[in-house]
Amino acid sequence: MNHPLQFHAPGGFYINDSLSITSLSYSMKTCWLLIALCASPVLFAQHKTDSIITKTSLQETLAVLASDSLEGRLTGTIGAEKAAYFIADKMMRAGLTPLPGTTGWFDSFPVPGQGKKTVGLNVIGFLPASWQIDSSIIFSAHYDHLGKGKNLTYMEPPDKEDEIYNGANDNATGVAAILELAKYYAANTHNRYNLVFIAFSGEEMGLVGSTAYAKKLKSKTVKAAINLEMLGRPTNERCYIVALGNHHLRKQLNTTLGKFNGNPAEKFFGADTYSEEQLEYRSDHYPLSRKIKTAFTIMGTSPADDYYHSVDDEFGTIDFDFLLKATRNIALACEYFTR
Repeated sequence: MNHPLQFHAPGGFYINDSLSITSLSYSMKTCWLLIALCASPVLFAQHKTDSIITKTSLQETLAVLASDSLEGRLTGTIGAEKAAYFIADKMMRAGLTPLPGTTGWFDSFPVPGQGKKTVGLNVIGFLPASWQIDSSIIFSAHYDHLGKGKNLTYMEPPDKEDEIYNGANDNATGVAAILELAKYYAANTHNRYNLVFIAFSGEEMGLVGSTAYAKKLKSKTVKAAINLEMLGRPTNERCYIVALGNHHLRKQLNTTLGKFNGNPAEKFFGADTYSEEQLEYRSDHYPLSRKIKTAFTIMGTSPADDYYHSVDDEFGTIDFDFLLKATRNIALACEYFTR
């Protein structure tokens, strides 16, 4: 999430004769159970979240993106470029392809104040709908962070030996989550719309990457834009929705999730209780919301989090059990938009 002070830039069976009636009956019951499981989209989808979206995979992504070797992923630096190539490779392995009509995975934009030669890279992957259609849903998260202490213009360098702002929660968690969503939806055979997955850069400089992308966007074909932000340190074991209007979103997401997990009483998606922080203007859904009716961010961490924009926002501070739960719940709940 960008800092408020920075918002300055735009199966068969084999039965032999010795098989008993009891074991045959058991086998047939098992057979019908499997048939019922596969026939039920609710049970099947929930089963897929458990097998496809895993804690190990989330940890592997975080370990790379939040590593010291990427030096805080400041937009326009070598560290950010390395992160972009890593994300593109993960998108390809998830089953995505470059956006039709483009020449690769990257969409570049100029970095403010750095001259024309320094560019940021948005990473974009595409998953076609189950049938031919022009409309799409966008899933996004920003992968850039603050770099190293000496690079910061609005903060004093940290008074300690560690000067790398690793950005594990902000926002390697969001990127890890959309990569898991890409795997999950790629395994589906009922995606109603084309799905576009975007890892934005330039968010910490004032939503620069998402703003540049929004200018090129043919918004009439986009049904919804869903942005993920800071999912690794929960405030109250829930996520909350950040949006300009669209208050019905919480009900839609919770109702859909309840159909899958069999617990309609659980309200995993709550309201934004940090109105004074004006979060609706500070995450990458905002430039998209100016062109798309349904654009919002799902967030899990308080903006008053102790590690927010700190060099201590590292891999070891992430609650991976919650990150796993949040990612799986988001995958299921967002089928409201994809089915």
